[in-house]
Amino acid sequence: MSDVPSIWLEFDENGAIDAGVVAQLTALLSKPGIEDLVVMSHGWKNDRNDAAKLYGTLWANAVGNMPAGRADKIVVAGVLWPAKAFQTDFDAAAITDVGTQGTLSASGGASVSDLPQQEFDAVLADFASFLGPSAAQTIAAARTAAQHLNPDASHDLAKHAAAAVQVDAHSPDKELRVDATRVARAAADRTEAQFLLGSLTTPPVLKLAPKVGGAMGLSSAVHGLFTGARAAVGRFLNQLTYYEMKKRAGVVGVSLTDNVLRKLTPSHAVRLHLVGHSFGGRLVTAAANRWDAVPNLELFSLTILQGAYSHNALSHQVAGAFPKVVGKPTGPIVFTHTHNDLACTLAYAIASRFSRDTTQGVGDASDEFGAMGANGPQKLEPGVSEPDNATQQFAPKRGKINTFLADQYIMKTAQSDAHNNVTNPIVGKLLASVIQA
Repeated sequence: MSDVPSIWLEFDENGAIDAGVVAQLTALLSKPGIEDLVVMSHGWKNDRNDAAKLYGTLWANAVGNMPAGRADKIVVAGVLWPAKAFQTDFDAAAITDVGTQGTLSASGGASVSDLPQQEFDAVLADFASFLGPSAAQTIAAARTAAQHLNPDASHDLAKHAAAAVQVDAHSPDKELRVDATRVARAAADRTEAQFLLGSLTTPPVLKLAPKVGGAMGLSSAVHGLFTGARAAVGRFLNQLTYYEMKKRAGVVGVSLTDNVLRKLTPSHAVRLHLVGHSFGGRLVTAAANRWDAVPNLELFSLTILQGAYSHNALSHQVAGAFPKVVGKPTGPIVFTHTHNDLACTLAYAIASRFSRDTTQGVGDASDEFGAMGANGPQKLEPGVSEPDNATQQFAPKRGKINTFLADQYIMKTAQSDAHNNVTNPIVGKLLASVIQA
């Protein structure tokens, strides 16, 4: 951004970053008058241009809610990580209301025998683009399985896919471990592979929690449209893409702390603010979870805008992925959430349930596979959080988790779906309140 001190922090998929960035960022922070460092992270389907637009617009709206001259004391660092554009789960894009036959997309309400070849090819292209050369054998196996979804073809696909995304069923990250377990079993055993791929041939029928259905104008259940081998393979690859995105966000988040933030040596005291959208929320939460004391750098706040990761991630009760976060920021921890957000409420919940467990209400706080951006953090220890705030009077409390029900300002518009509508002026006002808390 040309009007403020700013810098890119560009990571590869393994978390590697140019070591020279640390000296550059230290120099910016050491300038007279600098008081704060704001680190922002984008989520899925973002390239450099998308990230620049997100950071620039969000920051401009935040600055508009600060006193004159306040923004001149802040350095903004924009994380750029490999979250290439890919197709959101086609079931979520084509999901249809069982009760009324109303539809959430232009796909219509009629059932389709299988995922159209053109859409299947798009899923393969997206997977190949996201993973690069390591996806080649998976793509070949996927084409075979789409023609003959037998045990051998299913097993071949599972083996190559598990290798391509480096599935780890023993990960210390519970969310990744749960996602990986069935894939690892399928990669090791042809019967498990046939069972897993076979379970994905039929469209999911999801029982919606009442609040979820009400927010989206739907009844109590929704279903996908596609039945068949191409649909099964497409669902499998989409779920693996979500898995890889979760894993990659965590790897980059740890690297952000280890290879950048811990190595900064500002000449005077600076407050650090971590801000993440979507899977970028998982990234900065991983960074906060990894945080240790750094001279002259105080972790002050953590702001998660429509986070696409487990709503149990901060919980000690269920061994969440990031249990060390609470208590580390000296200022507020902030989450926005709303069931207006189709990506967090349905797409994330679908893509996170390899178990195909659809017997429970999908998308709300009771859903084992629910997302932060849908429900805010769940299963927290007593006393660590403030009451949910549905107003636009933002006054986040220091040392507390502050959740903001964003039904009235993070919503679908003519220009954006709800998930990506985090650059509006009201969200900018929220971010400004966090920085100035």
